[in-house]
Amino acid sequence: MSMHFSQRPNRIAGGTHERGVVLVVTLILLVILSLVGTFAIRNATQSERRINGIRSAEVAREAAETALRFCEQVAMFDGDGKDYTEYASTGMRARIIATTIGSEFDKDAAWRESSSWVGNGVILVPKDYLSKKPTGTEVDAVQMEIQPRCLVQKIATTSTPQLTGYLITARGFANNARFEDATGKATQGAEAWLQSVLTRDK
Repeated sequence: MSMHFSQRPNRIAGGTHERGVVLVVTLILLVILSLVGTFAIRNATQSERRINGIRSAEVAREAAETALRFCEQVAMFDGDGKDYTEYASTGMRARIIATTIGSEFDKDAAWRESSSWVGNGVILVPKDYLSKKPTGTEVDAVQMEIQPRCLVQKIATTSTPQLTGYLITARGFANNARFEDATGKATQGAEAWLQSVLTRDK
């Protein structure tokens, strides 16, 4: 009697090999998905920071515009020999810097010195002005934690005809800014500067 044995494929070994390949592929896909997710989160965070930066810069610019408008009114009233007393403001005319300069480019202009931004020379926009909407103007709706401020300095040109007037320099801050009252400097956050010149023939 002869016996014949046939060799069957080792299915168990083959199945183990296939499962090993699937495991490696799965791990690779997980790593790729993790990297994609990390990059997506990082990009979203950076985009949010950029948006917040743009928003803060816009708030600072609008605050500076508010200060510029207010202080132009102070200068115009002074030009007419009157003190500006609206919106619970007092002593505005006394804060105008009487030392004259030739133009906004004058190296002796007060706005260039940080010390000018503290003390009696600087004009802080009254809170009543910030909380109300003056006729013909648009006041920033965002509640400002740091009052916008300005310097008003008299101008007398050497040209013919001579022009006299005022240089108004305004500073506005976003709510993420930090302003040092002792030094007159902003140490962090968004800040905006604006200037205007009001002149008349002498």
